[in-house]
Amino acid sequence: MLIRFPSAASFDKNDNDVLQLGNTPLARYRKATAVGKRTSFITEHTVIFVLQGHKYLHFEDHTHMAEPGQLVILQRGIYAMSEFVPDGLDYEALLIFFTDDFARKFLHTHQVAKSQAPATATHLIVPSNELLNGFKTQFMGYFGKSMPAMESILYLKLQELMLLLLAGPQGEQVLAFLQHIAFGQPLDIDFIVRKHLLQPLTLEELAKLSGRSLASFKRDFQQRYNNSPKKWINEQRLEHARLLLQHSGNNVSEVAMECGFENIPHFIKIFKQRFGFTPNSNRGKEPALSPLNTQPEIIPG
Repeated sequence: MLIRFPSAASFDKNDNDVLQLGNTPLARYRKATAVGKRTSFITEHTVIFVLQGHKYLHFEDHTHMAEPGQLVILQRGIYAMSEFVPDGLDYEALLIFFTDDFARKFLHTHQVAKSQAPATATHLIVPSNELLNGFKTQFMGYFGKSMPAMESILYLKLQELMLLLLAGPQGEQVLAFLQHIAFGQPLDIDFIVRKHLLQPLTLEELAKLSGRSLASFKRDFQQRYNNSPKKWINEQRLEHARLLLQHSGNNVSEVAMECGFENIPHFIKIFKQRFGFTPNSNRGKEPALSPLNTQPEIIPG
């Protein structure tokens, strides 16, 4: 299952561990027992102060660890993560979220000079310092508080955090990171769709990951594939599901989840509509090529 975070629907306005700007999540204090590896969709750019325990980011060929005294800056995206506390206590972290729009306004307001560093990283691990530690301690004091100017104060605190990060020893990398978020070109449609084809993402979420509005994503997708994104993506997922049913021992529910379908009855319904038989009756039929091993037909234009 793909865990989405932060999600406004999952936040309770009366939760003392949550801070919001209007209906938009701004920050959360997280305390939990250490958990195993899981896949999370970080829906907004996030700064994580590790307060206790270790945060692990797992990639195909390496793992990055952040511990107390460090903070992690994550670009919006899908990450494999886990947490660990050596002495068996709880993992604790302060998470602060920010949007593309905030990054653009922040850079414009403060007229920060353009960075010369390459903006290729999706995440940064930054050592903390006296000023960042002071910010963290003061910011934690706002949880559970209520005052008339709270939203204005929190917005200024978010700007303060960015200015402190820019003033630190990794300021050049942080600036390149922010500029990529604020002014970077939309990502290639084919790259985004193929990378996340089997994740249970909505079109709105794919559009956001690609750096486009939903309307722009649909338009660019139509130009690239000469097809609507929902129809094309479902067809690719169903073809891959058919292949798994023929060549793996996984049951229908497992195959559905593996191919990005969280609603099992819906998967069975559209599978039958597509192929004329149910997933269970598919085993042993003529094998099909996986869409993940073929290239789509691109219509010139």
